Amino acid sequence: MKLNITGLLFMAFLSTFSQTKEEKLQERQNNKVEIFTSDEKDNLQAFVAEQVEKMKLSEKLREEYYGILLYYTNKMGRIGDKNKGYTEGEKKTKLDAMVIHLNDEVKEFLTEEQCKIHRESFGKIVTSVYNRKGWKKE
Repeated sequence: MKLNITGLLFMAFLSTFSQTKEEKLQERQNNKVEIFTSDEKDNLQAFVAEQVEKMKLSEKLREEYYGILLYYTNKMGRIGDKNKGYTEGEKKTKLDAMVIHLNDEVKEFLTEEQCKIHRESFGKIVTSVYNRKGWKKE
């Protein structure tokens, strides 16, 4: 009998936890305002794949590079979320800071030539966002 009560309590906890998690996911989805358009995301994937080929990265470095890019582009993509309440100026500042962090992180394992390709290619993506948002480069 004790096992049944414990099992029931555990199931109730899981059910509550699941609902809370679903509610948080729904709230996050409702607040979502991506900084990259779907076209920019598509272009980003194709363009980055092309640029990575130019870099001639080993499989291990390629995976590390893609992982870092994914991390930062996901963070960048959520800068515009409604619940963050950032002004356009704050969004631009946050994006710029993330680009700096991204560049610093990949600089640790890319060669100078690979870094140059990365900066040029990612710079084009950032310029696309700037142009669409009407932001000025400083």
